[in-house]
Amino acid sequence: MRTEAGAWTLVNPHAIADELWSFAADPRLEGRLYAGVSPALLHRSDDGGRTWKACESVRRIPGYERWTFPPPPHVPHVRSIAPDPRAAGAVYIGVEEGGVYRSPDGGETWESLNDGLYWDVHTIAPALDGERLCATTGAGFHLSEDGGRHWRRITAGLDRSYTVPCVVTDHRLYVAAATGPPPTWRDGVDAGLYRSDDGGQRWTRLDGGLPRRFDTMVNALTVASGGSVYAAAGGALWARERAGEHWRLVRDDLPTMRALTTGPD
Repeated sequence: MRTEAGAWTLVNPHAIADELWSFAADPRLEGRLYAGVSPALLHRSDDGGRTWKACESVRRIPGYERWTFPPPPHVPHVRSIAPDPRAAGAVYIGVEEGGVYRSPDGGETWESLNDGLYWDVHTIAPALDGERLCATTGAGFHLSEDGGRHWRRITAGLDRSYTVPCVVTDHRLYVAAATGPPPTWRDGVDAGLYRSDDGGQRWTRLDGGLPRRFDTMVNALTVASGGSVYAAAGGALWARERAGEHWRLVRDDLPTMRALTTGPD
């Protein structure tokens, strides 16, 4: 589906047969869209979603046959997609479970970026400078300061290790993290929201109106162009206005939200 000025148009009723896990657009290339699916593969469109091409090169990445996923039948998926801000047409993918890979040419060829990275990747998020690269994983937050060639696991201020969404702005980073993986969530997730003001080196847990602990996982985060921050946990939407530190509950009766995006404040 595509919308302009509020009206939705069906672009392609049967675009991709596989199970969709992630979606992204490269704003520098008109019509360039990406879709990540299960079994792990990337699809690319160059005409705004009317037609799609499977990037079969993903299947030729060394080690592809060892990618997995904990629940049976253990089928991996491309969970995260992020265009590289340094180069139009270059793109990162994060595979659950399989690591991070970068293509310089829209999915034709790939390089592995996994030195020091835990391979259960949830979100891959490049900073605008292109050199810092952030990844949330099942074993915590990881930071690369050389474009993904080497990674460090950052724990300062993060007292929860199962990190899921991540959003990067010019000055700040936000992540949400749970105490443990989904099998431990039967009695509540025990998740928190965190912010870093130094590029991901140290983290501070946020409160100021937020629950002491989230019993439903915070699956999505976004920052509007004016600086307001939004967090989605199940059917609850929380917001922090750009000029303040206090969070307010916007709605708590929405369907479960898996993704968020915003326009200008």
